[in-house]
Amino acid sequence: MSTSRTYLSLRRTASVIALAASTLWAAAPAQAQSARIPAPAALAGKGVINYCATIDNPPRAYFDEKQQPIGFEVELGTEIASRMGLKVNWVQLKFPGLVPALQAQQCDAIMQELFIRAERLEIIDMVPFSRTGQQIVVRRTDNSLGAGLEDLSGKKLAVPNGTTIHNLAVEANKKLKDLGKPEINLVVLPTTTDTFQQLATSQVDAVGTTSTAGAYYVRLRPNDFKAKGDPFGLIGTGIGIRKGNTELTNAVKRSLDSLVADGSYKKLIEKWNMQGMEL
Repeated sequence: MSTSRTYLSLRRTASVIALAASTLWAAAPAQAQSARIPAPAALAGKGVINYCATIDNPPRAYFDEKQQPIGFEVELGTEIASRMGLKVNWVQLKFPGLVPALQAQQCDAIMQELFIRAERLEIIDMVPFSRTGQQIVVRRTDNSLGAGLEDLSGKKLAVPNGTTIHNLAVEANKKLKDLGKPEINLVVLPTTTDTFQQLATSQVDAVGTTSTAGAYYVRLRPNDFKAKGDPFGLIGTGIGIRKGNTELTNAVKRSLDSLVADGSYKKLIEKWNMQGMEL
């Protein structure tokens, strides 16, 4: 596919799955109405920063009953912006479309649980803001042995499309195939919410997700779900910014550093039960 066709496809995708009103505005806190950190000139002129995110990853980012975005990353992203004197416009996309949308300038940054990997740093810049890992979640009644991906041989595992746990499950299937064992029956779905809906209705045997999302759903429905084994693959997560946009990268980093220094970051970690996932 040509570059121009790819760009047009991305724009169509964004317009279809963006929020109904196209934008969701998060007001800056009253105590931060004036900029503490100089915003890049291009953003200062508009007074807005556009964040791409899935907004389907509680407790990091999701919609409340009034269809307003809430969560750790929503509040953190809003406070980072407010310290630069900016408001926030959220652009909701599916996970595989986040980096392409950033590269196509559909947003200024990706405010998401995006793993910091060497191959990703080759195409975008990233500002670390938390850590995360991987977790397998099963129904409370599951008493099967084993706690790793390869122990799910022959079982149905639901994973969000394009995520790290999806890729790890594919790798596990290669090992199982080489050993002559049944592969994991991967059920690849668009969102984390979809995976847990299938687990709740017994359409799959397990869900593969991040450790923060796993802990959230187990805490939300302790009579239905439980973690299978300990979290694994702990890794840093970062805010994605277009490669070479050093002005925005530096401004975001300075704003985040100020949040850490004055204790606001710690309060957000505690509010959203993210202990153990902090920087």
